[in-house]
Amino acid sequence: MSVEEQLGPEERAEAAARDLTDRGLPVTARAVREAAGVRMTVAASVAKAWREAEDESVRLSIPEVPADVTARLTAIWADAYRSAVTSISPERDRLAAEVIELRQEVEALTAEIAHAEEERDAARSAESEANARAEVAEQAAKEQQNIAEIARASAREIEAERDRLIQRIDSLISRIPEVDK
Repeated sequence: MSVEEQLGPEERAEAAARDLTDRGLPVTARAVREAAGVRMTVAASVAKAWREAEDESVRLSIPEVPADVTARLTAIWADAYRSAVTSISPERDRLAAEVIELRQEVEALTAEIAHAEEERDAARSAESEANARAEVAEQAAKEQQNIAEIARASAREIEAERDRLIQRIDSLISRIPEVDK
C-alpha cells in the first residue's frame, strides 16, 4: 500500500489543498475533489476550512526575515547551487558536445542534399538537352526522308519524260524515208 492509500479522505483532501496553495492555485471544492479524488462534501469542508485558515493568517502580521536567517539561507542556497552546477556540468558538457556533433551532422546532410539536388537538376537538364537533340534529329530524318521521296518522285518523272522522248525520237526516225545509197 502506498502512503496515499493509507491516508483517509480528509488527509488526502488537506494534502491536495496544501499542494494547490504551493502551486499558487485557488483552493476550491472542485479543485480539491479533482486533486484528491474524494467526495464533494469532504472536498467542500476542507476547502472551506483552508480558506478560513488563510484569512486568519492574512490578519497576522508576519515580521521580516531576520538578517542571520537570510545569511544562513543565502549560504545554503550558494552551497546547493554550487553542488548542482558541479553535478550537472559533465552532463551539460556532454550534451553541448552532442549538440555540436548533431549540428555538424545536419550541415553534412544538408550539403549532401544540396549536392544530390544539383546532380538531379544537372541530370534533368541533360535529359532535356538529349530530348531536344533527339527531336532535332527526328525532324532532320523526316526532312531527309521527304527530300528523298521528292527526289524519287522527280526521278520517276524524269524517267517517264525520257521514255516519252525516246519514243517520240524513235517515231520520228521511223518516219524518215530511207535514202538509197
